Amino acid sequence: MKSIKHGLTILTFIAPLSVSASTLPAEIVAEWNAIKYEIKDPLIKSTWEKSQIYDKALMQGVKVDQNNHLYVSTARWAGSEIPATLSKLKGNGKSAVLVPFPSEELNDVNNPQGLKAVLGFEIDRNNVMWILDQGHIAGQPTKDGDEKLILWDLNTNKEISRYNFTEKDSSRTCSFLNDIVVDNDHQFAYITDSGIFCQPLDGGLIVYDQTKNQARRVLSGSKFTQNEPHFFFNINGEPVAKDKPMLTGADGIALSGDKETLYWTNLTGNTLYSIETEILRDFSVPESEIEKHVKIVSILPSNTDGMTADRAGNLYMTGLTINGLMKRDAKTGEISRLFYNQNMVWPDTLSIGNDGSLYVSSNNLHRNDLNYVDPPTTNYKIWKLTINQKPYTDK
Repeated sequence: MKSIKHGLTILTFIAPLSVSASTLPAEIVAEWNAIKYEIKDPLIKSTWEKSQIYDKALMQGVKVDQNNHLYVSTARWAGSEIPATLSKLKGNGKSAVLVPFPSEELNDVNNPQGLKAVLGFEIDRNNVMWILDQGHIAGQPTKDGDEKLILWDLNTNKEISRYNFTEKDSSRTCSFLNDIVVDNDHQFAYITDSGIFCQPLDGGLIVYDQTKNQARRVLSGSKFTQNEPHFFFNINGEPVAKDKPMLTGADGIALSGDKETLYWTNLTGNTLYSIETEILRDFSVPESEIEKHVKIVSILPSNTDGMTADRAGNLYMTGLTINGLMKRDAKTGEISRLFYNQNMVWPDTLSIGNDGSLYVSSNNLHRNDLNYVDPPTTNYKIWKLTINQKPYTDK
């Protein structure tokens, strides 16, 4: 049922969580108590092994390429000593290691053209990796060229292009470039900025036109890209961020299979928003008009971090409070519990391979007291679930 309220189209007020979903076949393809890197440069290796943050790199994103190779992001939130912020997975299980990608040189924090802190990235149907560098190391302000978008051809192992975000696109102090989705049909990309380094938050969306190599920031600081007031949540029965509330704006983002609808959520909130991409692709449309086209799709049973869609338009969302995944059916709009496992703690990022597998990273992101030696279950995991669907990037 649709209704109009204050210029906002409301599609669904509350989406009850169906518990009738079937159990999916699942396996853990890689897991660690502490992240292991394969480093050749003796100085980088020594600096890491002697650092006070050794063993404290946090795994965040996971993506799969056209050849079913996995890549992992480890943003340098703890410090510059972390040897790589983007890596290729080598091996499996507890013996898996991260090999800096595209190279150790491009992961060197002292390289002005290199990667500083990659969180979100995507791999399109042409096997091009869209690397979103949020730039902030240990929360410090960025410099010109730190916050950027690099397109890297995985087939030729060469950089195609890069775009350095301007102050108008993203703030050097406030921005937290979070995640990205890619539209090969129209040569566009859409990015969430959580805006966590300022209070109040300065969340927003960034639209990138690949053809013109231009970007535009929209919905900046709006109610659609900020934390929801008075929102709080528990994981495994315990409050998240007990001493200081976790406030995070625009975070999870997904693009429909037909590339015509963009979805996103704010991490400290459980509202699923959408907008027609046709509106966003026209940079002449004023901000006031864009706001009128934002829709509330549903109020989710759990807040979510990572999102993706399949080619059929179904949405897959991580459920932080339910230790698992949610699915929104493209035809009915029903939200169902897709997967649950008590050890899938803070499911973070999702990626669908062309073999119909859904990959999920889980990382205990909210915990600052992890046991890196002998925890009851590994701290970081990459899961593989069979959904038999093609990724949204597919033709």
